[in-house]
Amino acid sequence: MATKVINNNKMSAFTSLVCRGDATKIKEYLEDSENEIEDRQIFINERDKSGKNALDFAAMLGREDAIRILIECGADPNYCTKTGYTVLHRAASWGHLHCIKMLVNCGVDLQVTNVHGERAREAAARYGKQDCVDFLDRAEAIAALREAIQDIKSTMTDPEKNLGRLNKEDKLTGNKLCDEKNTWLMANKDTASVELIFKKKDELYEALHYIFLKLEDLDVEKKR
Repeated sequence: MATKVINNNKMSAFTSLVCRGDATKIKEYLEDSENEIEDRQIFINERDKSGKNALDFAAMLGREDAIRILIECGADPNYCTKTGYTVLHRAASWGHLHCIKMLVNCGVDLQVTNVHGERAREAAARYGKQDCVDFLDRAEAIAALREAIQDIKSTMTDPEKNLGRLNKEDKLTGNKLCDEKNTWLMANKDTASVELIFKKKDELYEALHYIFLKLEDLDVEKKR
């Protein structure tokens, strides 16, 4: 089946709206009844010769509202080019902290690396965008603590992971400590140092070390 080619004038008009950051017009353009659903996806996903699409241009220019509308309309914020650049890399490299904050709130992957082995954090550092580096360091620490809490809670409640090896007291203790750390994180995520957030994660694992020893014994038995 041949790939549909969209009218160049339409594509240019849409790209112009994105570059101006006119979120209202972008939404109207995508919802225009004259544009078929297939056309809308082409508007959103079409890439130029360098691999950039509408989302990339919006991120490079700091058009936060345009980024939000594009994602709401189906753009993938985690898509990366052949050289490994994501929209988060673009925003970080150009120093658009407001766009980075919005993308992090959308749940973008912070660990994707480009051809230089750089995450968005390292890309920001290479271009001297220290405020972006600091924010991404904090975002990574917060994500690490949240992931630890979710992982431990999942282990406490999933019978396939603990096979009955954990007793009621173990589960109550684990869930209680996770809830305490989550409450602390919600209250302090914007003010606590990155080091302290990582320390809270380590404290959680240390406090539940005896539980993980039980599960390690279980893994050994399963391998026999």
